[in-house]
Amino acid sequence: MVQFFFSFARVAFAFADHYWSHNQNHKRHFQKMIQSLFKKFIPITGLFLLINLVAFIFEPSLREYGFNVGFLIVANAILFIITFLGFYMQTKGVRSANINAFVRGVYSSLLVKMFVVVGAILIYILMMGGAVNTPSILASMGIYLVYTTVEVVQLMKIARRKNDA
Repeated sequence: MVQFFFSFARVAFAFADHYWSHNQNHKRHFQKMIQSLFKKFIPITGLFLLINLVAFIFEPSLREYGFNVGFLIVANAILFIITFLGFYMQTKGVRSANINAFVRGVYSSLLVKMFVVVGAILIYILMMGGAVNTPSILASMGIYLVYTTVEVVQLMKIARRKNDA
């Protein structure tokens, strides 16, 4: 009976040791992936900060030209958040060996962005009672294009690095 207990204990300890080392390797891999993701997201974060800085510094000039600075700052924040979500979804697809996962990530990202942007514009139109600030909306569309361009460039770097490995 004692021999059975010791053999069972050795198996249990071996299993626990294997599980612990596997868990540690998985944690390191996950942390490395998250660090890489954030490293690739630094240009988008810099763009967010730059646009907000420009909006605050040139607020009087922007108001003279008819821009709603509050709208631009809120639109920039919304675009930053949906770009982060889209970047995360597409990065998971790029890292996958299955090409369908990449396509699903791109389409999911596109749909999320489209619904959030259309919803935000509809809420803005309803809040303003139909009197919208056209220059601010057009500037927000330009900001969206810049975010999308930077996002695609960063995703291409990830995909290129994956193919080189």
